[in-house]
Amino acid sequence: MKRHWQKQPLLVRQALPGVQPPVDRAGLARLAANEDVESRLVSQQDGGRWTLRQGPIAKLPAWSKPQWTLLVQGLDLHVDAAHDLLCRFRFVPEARLDDLMVSYASDGGGVGPHFDSYDVFLIQVAGKRHWRIGRLGVSTTGTLRDDVPLKVLADFEPEQDFVLEPGDMLYLPPGWAHDGVAVGGDCMTASVGFRSPWRGELANELLVRLTDDEEAPRGDRMYGDPSQAATREPGRIPEALTAFAREAVLKAASAPLALERALGEALTEPKPRVFFEPGEALPEGRGARLSPRSRMLYDAAHVFINGQSFRAGGRDATLMRRLADSRILSAADVARLSDGARDLLDQWAEDGWILPG
Repeated sequence: MKRHWQKQPLLVRQALPGVQPPVDRAGLARLAANEDVESRLVSQQDGGRWTLRQGPIAKLPAWSKPQWTLLVQGLDLHVDAAHDLLCRFRFVPEARLDDLMVSYASDGGGVGPHFDSYDVFLIQVAGKRHWRIGRLGVSTTGTLRDDVPLKVLADFEPEQDFVLEPGDMLYLPPGWAHDGVAVGGDCMTASVGFRSPWRGELANELLVRLTDDEEAPRGDRMYGDPSQAATREPGRIPEALTAFAREAVLKAASAPLALERALGEALTEPKPRVFFEPGEALPEGRGARLSPRSRMLYDAAHVFINGQSFRAGGRDATLMRRLADSRILSAADVARLSDGARDLLDQWAEDGWILPG
């Protein structure tokens, strides 16, 4: 983290020796056909033409046909082994951790030279892939081709290249162009991606949450203009209204712990395709573990889970933070929770957010 994170690439040979694919190719095909799973099929045709098909994908090309790639996003939401692999990267704060994508490619398959605006770990889990990498501004201008349905770089001259075999891993910081091509087919690469919210997007999300209370907060007031004179410029926004709006935004953001609450709720909000199977209250004498689909974080005053926030202090806060950090709570720890915190666990279990440990 000190030498490479968001600074320079790192190739680690046998970072995960003996790694196994989290899912076989038949299982990947079944997931791609599921409308609840985000998938894409990329094919390269003769003459440098590319095609892109969004899932669900009922039928894939023949495994032996060259130059096609299946991408399945958020595999960790659907396959326990994929979630376990993603958890190996929790040395980065989970607020920054996004998901695990798997790319299956036939011989010569890839998605073309491109760059990402976020960090990525590329783990070879089956077959071989030839990677070529280079810096924006050195290897490429960042200009994209306008004749393909993908974000493929128009100019790319790599600075380095490597062939990754199962167990090898390549880390790339944001803005490093890369092009991976399968060597020999049956190539599977797992990609650990990270959240890097743009400042404007984050501000928009937080402002919505800050002002989304069901009831008007105490001390709120409606805009009034008893001193407004008749005007010859009805199209001009009154300065008093602009000042009122500015005050409203600043007041919402400055309320005690309001910004912290909104941020934690936003960071744990499940993605649109994430659903939970309802369960039952946590059995007595059992531990608890988070569902692979649950996101749980905390700060100095709250615990957050799946877009909701709860105030916590004392022993309950310590134990809830332990659940967020390790994603599991022993039966002995569950027994130490207060009645109110235990009731929360029961509700989360009924919602499918946690499972018996």
